[in-house]
Formats: sequence, C-alpha cells, structure tokens
Amino acid sequence: MTKSLGTRSLENRIVKLVLSALLVCCSSFTAAHHSRFGVFDTNQTIDIEGTLTHLKWSNPHVQFEVEVTDSNGVTQLWKIEATAVSMLRSRGLDRDFLHIGDQIRIAGHPTNSGEPEMLAMNLLLNDGTEVLLDRQATPYFTNLGNGQFLESVFDAEAEELARASADGIFRVWSKVLTDPTAFPMFKGRYPLNDSAAQAKASWNPDPDQQLSCWTKSMPMLMITPHPIEFSQQGDNILMSFEEDDARRLIYMNVAEQNSSTAMGFSRGSWQGDTLVVETTNIDAAYFDEQGTPIGEDIRLVERFTLSEDEQRLDYRITFFDPETFTEPFDLTSYWVWNPERSVQRWDCE
Repeated sequence: MTKSLGTRSLENRIVKLVLSALLVCCSSFTAAHHSRFGVFDTNQTIDIEGTLTHLKWSNPHVQFEVEVTDSNGVTQLWKIEATAVSMLRSRGLDRDFLHIGDQIRIAGHPTNSGEPEMLAMNLLLNDGTEVLLDRQATPYFTNLGNGQFLESVFDAEAEELARASADGIFRVWSKVLTDPTAFPMFKGRYPLNDSAAQAKASWNPDPDQQLSCWTKSMPMLMITPHPIEFSQQGDNILMSFEEDDARRLIYMNVAEQNSSTAMGFSRGSWQGDTLVVETTNIDAAYFDEQGTPIGEDIRLVERFTLSEDEQRLDYRITFFDPETFTEPFDLTSYWVWNPERSVQRWDCE
C-alpha cells in the first residue's frame, strides 16, 4: 500500500528525531571504540615492534594484535586497527602477506587515552618489506633504511576476463584515492539555508559509526571509495557497490513510483555516451556523514560520462533540495578503469 506524502513526511521527521537522539546518547561511549575521529592522535606517529598474535581480516577495518616485549622483559599486547579490506585489495594485498607468529614493526597514530592501541599507517615485514596500510600513508620505514615496498599481486586470469567483457560503461570502476578531485567528493561548504545550518551545527557525531556495519542511503552511498560495477539487468542498469554489498537499480523504461526507499527511485536515459539518472523518493535521515539534513523532496540528477578512450568515467551530481539548500548545486568526481579490480563481497563484521 502506497503511503500519502503527508504520512511519509510525518514518519520521516520522527525517524530523524529518533536518530538524532540516538547519536546524542551514543556519543558518551565513543572513547571505548576505535575510530580515528577524536580517538587517535593523528598529529603524532610512533612505531612498535613485536609478534603478530591475532588477525581479523574483515570490513570495515582490519584489526590485529601485536605482542611487544620491552628491554626489561615486560610484555604488552597492542591492539592495532588498519584500513578496510577493500583498501588493501586495491593494492593487490590479501591476508597471506601476514601470518600469526610474524615478527613485524608497525608505525601509526597512538590513542589519545594512552592505551596500547594504534591506528596503523605503515607495516614493516620481517624481510624488510614495507606495506602502506592507509590511503594517506607515506613511506616511513623505507626512509629509515634500504627497505622495499611489498609488490602488488593481482589475479591475471580475472584481469584478462575483465578486459574481454568490458563494454562501454559496463565494467568495474575505481576511485583514485590520492586525487582530491576524485575523492572525497562531499567536502561540505554547501549552500545551506538557516534552518539546515542550525540542524547541522547541533548534530552530535558518533565516532563508533565509523566502525559499525550500517547501510548508506542515497546520495551518501556515492561517496564510496570502493569499487562499483555497472551491468545490464534486462532493460535496466544495475549498479553494484562493494561497500555494504549495496545494489542500486536504474530503470530505463518505467514511470515514476510513489514509494520511498533509502536508494530512492532512479530513472535513466542516454544522451550520447552520457548516462543521465534522475532520482527522487529518497527516504534518508542525512545528506552526508557530517550531519547535514536532507529534505523529503530532494531530487538528484547524475551524469556519468565515458571518456573517448573508455578509461575514465566522469561524474557530476546536481542536488535540488529547497528544504535544505538555498539553491541547486553540483559536485563532481570520477572513476578510472583498472581491469585488475573487481567488486568483492563486503561481509561486514
């Protein structure tokens, strides 16, 4: 049964109030969890050396433990947090580059609390090979000696299959995480009206959300740093996201529907090599991860434009939301084709 706009409006406002209340309640517990926001001192870098005793290879963050023995023979267990599995896969790395019992060195940011915990940026293996564990990481151990970087290894057979099956926009696309024009796309500084600005200013973030398994809605899903894939599904187009194992269907020959979902209802059309997608009926609490509110009648117009050599997919999204913004505005980004990449299962824990 389709709900009236008035009923949906009331329900959405209730949901927003409940979520805001939950965020306020949860904020007092953030010190007990592992998120870089407010937990780790990103202005300080330390390094430790010890034996790998535990490894949890899962999204949204890889976690492991290192047993460190000081000069007095006192042993201390360090808990280490690293980036998502998908980020490591983007460098051709898998769990086999680490083994329980390995003697390793870790460099990263310590906790503000002084507990033996760290946000890992760099890893030095026992053979002198350095691994960059974060997209913002720069060489650390190799600058101290004559080390080398761990060589990326990808599945050659899968890459060959990807090259053979690529057809225009229909392939896997990846973000260039080192280019600020590609990532991140949502940077704030939106043309907020007064009421939206006040709502955003009073938002209480929950750092634990950065580690939890939660499903993103539109348009927030489009900021993902992880691979996406376009494929045909009958007359329609399916967007598959590695993050959250999310799926988004773009209807090419269907009239607009009245029901609302977290993904909204998307209709597409082709303008030359550009896929134009209009999305309405979005049922979401927030516009982004920074507490920006979202109006019930927000409308998105996206343009995915394939380059002439089919190696790049340019992206422009236009937002129409008079309940939140003083005027429409655009954000831009792009993906590139790396045939060695594929959309893997997220399997968040």
